[in-house]
Amino acid sequence: MLAFSLIIQLPAHWGNGARMYVSGLFFNQLPASMLATYPLLYWLLPRLMRQPLAFMLLLAAWVATCALLTVLTVIWFDFVVTPGLLHDRPVPEFHHGSYWRLNFTFFITVLTAGIAVTVKITREWEAQRRQRQRLRQERLRTELQLLKAQLQPAFLFGTLRSLHRLTAAKAAESPGAVLHLAELLRYMLYESPHDSVPLADEVAMMQRYVALEQLRLGRRVEVSLNFSGALEDYVIEPLLLLPFLENALRHGTAPALECAWISLDLVVRHHRLELKVINSHMPGAAGCTEGPGLRRVRQRLEHHYAGRYRLQVLPEPDTFLIILHLPLAARAQLAPGRLQSTAAAATLQPQLP
Repeated sequence: MLAFSLIIQLPAHWGNGARMYVSGLFFNQLPASMLATYPLLYWLLPRLMRQPLAFMLLLAAWVATCALLTVLTVIWFDFVVTPGLLHDRPVPEFHHGSYWRLNFTFFITVLTAGIAVTVKITREWEAQRRQRQRLRQERLRTELQLLKAQLQPAFLFGTLRSLHRLTAAKAAESPGAVLHLAELLRYMLYESPHDSVPLADEVAMMQRYVALEQLRLGRRVEVSLNFSGALEDYVIEPLLLLPFLENALRHGTAPALECAWISLDLVVRHHRLELKVINSHMPGAAGCTEGPGLRRVRQRLEHHYAGRYRLQVLPEPDTFLIILHLPLAARAQLAPGRLQSTAAAATLQPQLP
């Protein structure tokens, strides 16, 4: 504000040689602005915000006090500072008429206080906005972790039941099933907490899950998995696609079905994923509509891909079809350390049968 007060004097000074009012800015304007602005910012303004009804009364009292303060600072400057410290006389053109009228110092002081209050309120509003945004992100992160936690127990317990049947029957496939389960557990423990994982890892996890389920179901269920596209070039939210496959295996492999089958097609092209999952279904059986598992997945899709995905659930009398269109992020956006860790983990994975 001192700089502004100096600048607005320059045209008159350069045009007709008017005297610059410089010393008064530092010995009159600056003390008046500080004494009026800082109490307003740090004492009066917080009370105005907490007591809206007293706003006008307190503000009017502040304006009256500010007027009196500026009159006193002008008198102090003209009769104490100017003759005693500067050894000069008051500049008449800056103080027309009586000292007890509103003067230039008063208007500059009010303007300074108004700008300071505007800056402070704007900063506080911005800080509150960032805090609300941070709290919203933390809440969403917590909700997503809860959704993942709701998915993992059902997946894990189903896999353990399959393994129990194999070991109880002393099947020759039991060692391979243990290896598959170990890799699935590694994925859930170390990869699923991340915000994103390589799409190739998600696909490998789905293949292992199907391999375990086929050991349990045997040859009575025909499972077809087709993956195409550059799976290694993209990342995806972990455990996002598994519920679709899990839902198909749960409802499409009922013992009453004479010819149970499941088909999954995943195509990646042009930074987009298209997933089609279709399974056989008993007419009139339970699960022919969108169940809790699919609703939880839809919640996760809304959190991460709101307005950018399309999920179609198409139940038919004897089939159940799910179509998902999803945008994909390039794998280059994954942290370098994560890239190395996932690549190292992939080299340790045994080949699927």
